[in-house]
Amino acid sequence: MKTMLLVVITGAMIILSGCKGTNEKRGDEHLKEGRYRNAINSYLEAKSNGNVSTDFYDNFCLALVKAAEMESKKDPNSSLLSGYFSQTMKNLDKVVKPETAQEIAISMATVGKAQAAVDGDLGTTLDGFTKIDSALAVVKRTGGAEAPIKAIRTEAENAYVARVMPEVLQEEDVVVREYHLLKIALIAPENEQLKRELNKSRLATRGYFLIFGENLGEKASTLVDKWGYVMGFPSINITSTSLTGEIQFWASTGNNTELEVEKIKLVSTRGDEVLAKQVGNGWCEAEVIVGKKENAKIEKKKTPFKGKGKLMNEFQCSANVSFSFPQGFIPDYVEYKDQYGWGRKYLGQ
Repeated sequence: MKTMLLVVITGAMIILSGCKGTNEKRGDEHLKEGRYRNAINSYLEAKSNGNVSTDFYDNFCLALVKAAEMESKKDPNSSLLSGYFSQTMKNLDKVVKPETAQEIAISMATVGKAQAAVDGDLGTTLDGFTKIDSALAVVKRTGGAEAPIKAIRTEAENAYVARVMPEVLQEEDVVVREYHLLKIALIAPENEQLKRELNKSRLATRGYFLIFGENLGEKASTLVDKWGYVMGFPSINITSTSLTGEIQFWASTGNNTELEVEKIKLVSTRGDEVLAKQVGNGWCEAEVIVGKKENAKIEKKKTPFKGKGKLMNEFQCSANVSFSFPQGFIPDYVEYKDQYGWGRKYLGQ
């Protein structure tokens, strides 16, 4: 008898938890009619009462992103947007229906596109692309269609590049220009115009130290890495089966280390790798005591090395190197890595 009563009570609880209260029903009506802020208020009241239906979070999150989308059309910098999205992200994992998740994602991406179009405010632009990427993560998690979100991102990227590229290309200093191109690559790495301009820039900066470096601990990106190896090729010759030239290193690892030529790696555009061989002697800068004892002083001198040389922090080394590779190997970048740091020099094609 007790068991039967328990079953009846449990069943009643399940039925009650699936029912919609007055506030939730009112929220659904507002949502259907496009009164999104009213819908949000009604849903918040329903939530505070602690009795919501199984599709409550679908409709609540949809109302939030639809309100954000409407607000972004009036003002992409509106302070309301962060509140809408904060609430959305807190409840997004409770969305049940894939079709609702898809609609939510498209609204998120649309808001992101509006923010990405804001001229002169990099923070808002980055926030916009973050929203688009969050939308893509939603459809991936829920098994939705990725193509519409990717299309929105591509459109936003192309508009962003078209807006900022002309000013970047006016920069005469090739190192500064490449830095700004790499900043664009943070946002739009697959943009075809960016790829073309970055390739031309890398051809022009083969012989330069790009002191701002790259953050190579993550995917090959454009962030500054202050603790690595910066490289340049004062002279370089590339054939269909070889690369030869002088490579120079500047170290900013915070450590004195041993430069080992055999660890210098050339990587192709397809990811194939070959290792360097040193040709002749190289040199490394070192602090040397010169003069008689009473007038002795420390000077920076070039000391010879072959194969291995002492590379001191904020000093330079140079080596004449050669790489051999098969036909079809297209050199992309040279990389050097040890226990103290990591560096990469893109060559352009």
